[in-house]
Amino acid sequence: MVRLRSRELRKTMEYYNNILCISHAELTDGIVSIPNYKLMAHRGKIRVVRRGCYGTAALVAFDSLPEHIKKECLLKHGNPREHAVGDTFKGMIEEDGKAWQFFNVEYLLADGRFLPQDVQKLYYQNAVVLNAINRIVNDRKALIRALGGNVKHIWDNITATCNALKVELGHDLPENPRRLRNKLADYKKHGYVSLVSGKWLNRNAAKVNDVEQEALLRQLFRKHNNLDNEQICSLYNIVAEKVDWDNITASTVANYREKWDMQTVGGRRGEIEFDNTRAMIVKRKAPTLPMIYWTSDGWEAELLYQKTEQDAKGNTRTTYHNRLTMVTVIDPCCKYPIGYAIGTHETPELIREAFRNAVNHTGELFGTRHKVHQLQTDNYGKKTLLPMYEGMSEKYTPARVHNAKSKVIEPFFLYLNKKYCQMMPNWSGFGITAKKENQPNAQYLNKIRSSFPDETGCRLQLERIIQMDRELKCEKYVQAYQELPQEDRLLMNDQEYLLNMGESTGYTNRLSASGLVVTLNGEKHEFDSYDVKFRQFGSIDWTVKYDPNDTRKVLAINQDASIRFELTEKYVQPMALYDRQDGDSEQLQLVRGFNRTLKADIMEGVNEDRNVVEELFQNNLLEGTLTKLILCDSNGQHKDNKNAARLNGKAVKLLEKQNVKIEKEAEKSWSQEQEEYLSKKVNLSKYINQ
Repeated sequence: MVRLRSRELRKTMEYYNNILCISHAELTDGIVSIPNYKLMAHRGKIRVVRRGCYGTAALVAFDSLPEHIKKECLLKHGNPREHAVGDTFKGMIEEDGKAWQFFNVEYLLADGRFLPQDVQKLYYQNAVVLNAINRIVNDRKALIRALGGNVKHIWDNITATCNALKVELGHDLPENPRRLRNKLADYKKHGYVSLVSGKWLNRNAAKVNDVEQEALLRQLFRKHNNLDNEQICSLYNIVAEKVDWDNITASTVANYREKWDMQTVGGRRGEIEFDNTRAMIVKRKAPTLPMIYWTSDGWEAELLYQKTEQDAKGNTRTTYHNRLTMVTVIDPCCKYPIGYAIGTHETPELIREAFRNAVNHTGELFGTRHKVHQLQTDNYGKKTLLPMYEGMSEKYTPARVHNAKSKVIEPFFLYLNKKYCQMMPNWSGFGITAKKENQPNAQYLNKIRSSFPDETGCRLQLERIIQMDRELKCEKYVQAYQELPQEDRLLMNDQEYLLNMGESTGYTNRLSASGLVVTLNGEKHEFDSYDVKFRQFGSIDWTVKYDPNDTRKVLAINQDASIRFELTEKYVQPMALYDRQDGDSEQLQLVRGFNRTLKADIMEGVNEDRNVVEELFQNNLLEGTLTKLILCDSNGQHKDNKNAARLNGKAVKLLEKQNVKIEKEAEKSWSQEQEEYLSKKVNLSKYINQ
């Protein structure tokens, strides 16, 4: 209890204006009653050097107390001057921002590291204590207060006080007066750096302290063979013996491996490892609105299915380790799976199918197909898929090759695996790098393997997973789309869709009477267009672009896609009137109406051309032109027109008579030629004689 009161006394005893004081609380705590205290203060028998107020204790000069009260204080708490010395010394302690800046920010070791934080704190405390000692030594009044009036043996008393407060102040200054005095002198001369111990990176004591030694060791770390510490130690020591260096141990190699890891990892593990683990990562945030950024990747889904195969000899074998690949397109806004496609492995065709699903799904959500502002993918199949990527996005930004840090879709696959796949009995686990305790029971999986679904059943599982996740996020996604300004909504029409995202048959087709006959998905289809211009390009070899999931409409393009026509599958009319259904008659009338219009347009063109030519001849009196051009009239005659142009009326009649005579003679001569031919081929007398 006395010890506690001694501690409390140290809190209240202090120098105020160089006067040793005791607080009102200590005097009235069993030594002087409050009424007596007030009376003595009123009569001036004690000197109150600081009046009390809210939060501030009243202080009374200790020397002004009556002797009997002083004796009671000494009996109860001991000599207050002895306690006040420590309080006074602590009162001289002041924060030193420059010291903290030096040890915490400015001072670096030879290898570029900072001092450990506990060492920084220790050196900082040493600095502030030395600052206090320096102020005490240079300030006579402070010196008297700190030493309790005894200034005969200054450094002995200062050292004693420092040693008594070592734990409380947290310093490790010398405990010998002479050494403490020398420490202060060195500190005043060299500043904060004098407080740093020479043991930190003492290069004179290091076994690897030469530029050549360090370079050799770093080159061994960079070897593509990825040598271990023992191997590097052995190779280094072989060189060390030749050039008279100190040998090193494997533990020393381990220390330097850690120290130079950043400089050497590129050689050991490659540039990709350096970029993905040591280089700076760009922190990114998710898009604020839908349809402004998409990303995609392939995922080998962690769901097993069984597959039975037959070899050439007819033997069957069933495997149970098979997994499907799902290419998924996500919009990081709401993490919505906007598109997907499922296959046995990732291919450009599967990727194209996934993006077709994405674009068609925007039509289901928003009423019409949309393009996306920015699309980012990996570089798989980029040469083949680049036209599609650029056609369906305003800006295509492929990820840098082997840049794993840009794949924001990977956490989405983990989410699907954990939320949905893990709940299914044919779940295969989290992957080979996952902890063993988080993986499924392999023995039980082997036991129930015959219950695994086949490929079709596994596809249905994955389709259901996407459907459930879409249902979970659809409302929020569509609501967020409403905030996208109208001018920023990039719509995609049917022609753009088929041109950029459609499949091609791999061969060309030419227009026939039946239209464009194309084989799609193993079946023949006939396509045509009600656009009259389509038939004007009958000589073009058309490339057909189509959606494998919807073959009712295709796009026909020429070689450079400068000519394009949207074609629809021809309507099939029944032969028998009995088989007619609603709509057949209307479709038939469309075709007949188109043909009438087509013929009318052609005849109109013929008449226009005839009028233009007749006007040309009349205006220019082109004599002899008819002979050169051999232009027939509507009856197919040419000579009559030529002769009529140069003969008068009588000559025309005579010419007509001559033509009739010539025709009769021609008929007569033809009959005679036939009789002569038959007489040569058939001996009539042979049959007559019989």
